[in-house]
Amino acid sequence: MKVYSERVKKGQDEADAITKGIWETIEKEQKANTTPVNFAMYMGTYHDAWFGDVVISLKNGKQWFQSLRSPKLTGELFYYKNNTFIVKWTNRSFDADAYVTFQTDENQKPASINMKPISPLTDFSFDFQDLDLKRVSTEASTKQ
Repeated sequence: MKVYSERVKKGQDEADAITKGIWETIEKEQKANTTPVNFAMYMGTYHDAWFGDVVISLKNGKQWFQSLRSPKLTGELFYYKNNTFIVKWTNRSFDADAYVTFQTDENQKPASINMKPISPLTDFSFDFQDLDLKRVSTEASTKQ
């Protein structure tokens, strides 16, 4: 029992270190503000056949991710690196913040979104990596 308990604690500590490192990187980037991000280019509606529509927009001056089919999956987006943001879910009980990476087309315009959980301990039922979110509109406000 002790070995199992130690193994679980070690896994949790490693997952916490990964998440902490991500948020430290974001905090440093926000303080330095050396890489201004043109968030407007990412805004719009993205669709997955199973998950439905996700709207990327500004909400009260903050970069925002909003699932229309799953209203609890909403949260602020924070710039991370390159074309990747982190979504910090408003519902903190999820413990499932995720990478939101925008894939671009041949003109370097966002065309789709890939997602994956930050922590390796995120509950498998979130299945972010299985979403195939394709951009269907550049109008972020049409479905809000």
